[in-house]
Amino acid sequence: MRSSDWFTPYDSNRRIGSAINISPAEITANLSDAGSGEAKWYLGDRVAAGEVNEFVFLDCGQTAVLGRLVQVWLDGAERLSVDAISIENGFNNPIGVIQLLTSVNTATGQIYRGIKNHPRLGSQIYSAHPKLISILAEGDSKEDEIRLDIAELLYDSTVNITVTPDKLFARHCAVLGATGGGKSYSISRLIQEVQRHGGKALILDPTGEYSDLDCETYYVGMHEKANTDNTVIFPHWRLPESDIFAFLRPSAQTQMPKLSAAILSQKIVAEYFKNPQGLVINEQSSLVKSGEAKEPYNQAHEMMDKKDSQYWCFKNIGDQIIHECVWPSIKKGFGKEQVIDESVWGGASDGDIGYCMSLISRIKSYSENTHLKWMIDAKGNKEIPSLLSDFSSNKTNSRLLRIDLSAVSYEANSREILVNAIGRKLMELARSGNINHTDPLLVFIDEAHQFLNKTVGDEATAIKLDSFGNIAKEGRKYGLNVVIATQRPRDIPEDVLSQVGSLIVHRLTNYHDQEVVKRAVGTMDQRSASFLPTLSQGEALLLGIDFPFPMTVKMKKPIIKPTSKSAEYSVAWQRKLVVNSRIAE
Repeated sequence: MRSSDWFTPYDSNRRIGSAINISPAEITANLSDAGSGEAKWYLGDRVAAGEVNEFVFLDCGQTAVLGRLVQVWLDGAERLSVDAISIENGFNNPIGVIQLLTSVNTATGQIYRGIKNHPRLGSQIYSAHPKLISILAEGDSKEDEIRLDIAELLYDSTVNITVTPDKLFARHCAVLGATGGGKSYSISRLIQEVQRHGGKALILDPTGEYSDLDCETYYVGMHEKANTDNTVIFPHWRLPESDIFAFLRPSAQTQMPKLSAAILSQKIVAEYFKNPQGLVINEQSSLVKSGEAKEPYNQAHEMMDKKDSQYWCFKNIGDQIIHECVWPSIKKGFGKEQVIDESVWGGASDGDIGYCMSLISRIKSYSENTHLKWMIDAKGNKEIPSLLSDFSSNKTNSRLLRIDLSAVSYEANSREILVNAIGRKLMELARSGNINHTDPLLVFIDEAHQFLNKTVGDEATAIKLDSFGNIAKEGRKYGLNVVIATQRPRDIPEDVLSQVGSLIVHRLTNYHDQEVVKRAVGTMDQRSASFLPTLSQGEALLLGIDFPFPMTVKMKKPIIKPTSKSAEYSVAWQRKLVVNSRIAE
């Protein structure tokens, strides 16, 4: 804060009342002008003089207390004094409750956490000048720091609310709000401010709302705008085995061990196809085990364990599982001379094959599904892990990257598995040093309730989608931060939300959503929460660890607006009526 911007909060022309009842968290006050029915003006500035949500200063000498007016009323018969028809020129004594927020040095504007000195009975109360509120909202930011222009005061659009990137993003950020509250506009504004100031950001766009942004864009799946240059894939073989299990949902008793063995065998086939070295590989690219020696396989297995990631063919897994359904050893000889040879696999096990038929059918079905071609045996296009690696290490010229997931199918939890895999890759890049504090990366993830606090797969193969939860918990120390947006805060794990240092909360009408937010942020008390259901479109409660006090603001509209789509019932029905009338004629 520039000290030259600060001026005294005690202006006699902005006096609105005095304290009559003091408690640790709030005071009751006489508000002499609150019952006049209209605000007053001074030097071109509107003085609310007793409106709910108005910021006020309480005179405590060298230290002022900043408060928010949360309730105003008239006692007893005085309630009629505001009715101009009942009483002309009536005089009344309105009473208000002021929530105490923080303490301020009246000479410098320095903010003290908590209430340093409580006001005394009779302490004078002054309506806060909008410019002072704007200055206090900036906190202790330095003069040369970047400021993001994201909002304006609710009751004075000429006063901007700016925050530094460190306060907004360094401890992660969440944009919360019910449908229609302005959440998408806020995300767009944040993204464009990051871009304007040269920040680096990755946008995971599950709905395609941010398609008009001026940034590098890649599409996953069969999107109408996709071509050979802007299509990306996430090959199945780049996923860990646990993700494959969650995708295919094998039973734990027989199918899971056979599937795991089949994947390993197919990795060996891909590596040794041209030089089998004693392995038997048939024309269908399956590794044959029935009646074959184990030693060549064991040697190949040992070599494969030394490699990090190996290609394997998904469509061959079904046939490979059949070749995995063999007895563990072969019997030689007859009667008393019969011996068991452990070095050779036995014949086919029809029972195991029967148990695995449902899994084999599922594999073949997914192999032929065109909506899963971005993952299953995907080749030719740029891979998402490579794209993220290049982007994080600045091998591309872009500072803003959007991955459009709107064409990704919901089938078999593929969308959730994909986003979780992206988060896992980002965490891997951060731990390896590709992402660091010298060039931090912001990850915007919209509709976060679809991907966080989810478990996919059945009971035996369930995996928890926790990669972005891990980023929230430890990504900050690597320079990797997330901005999550959701309309259902109650679906976000509380241990994740508790790691979020900044919140932009739009209208929330659901009680459980409000409770989740209150529990996650210490500065969020019942008084502040009471404003959430009444916020209009675009209005939001800005609060967090690095903000001196919670404040209601009007988020600024983005220059490039999101393409939020909603049904136009009137237009559609009218068109249908016209068509029907022509048919009737």
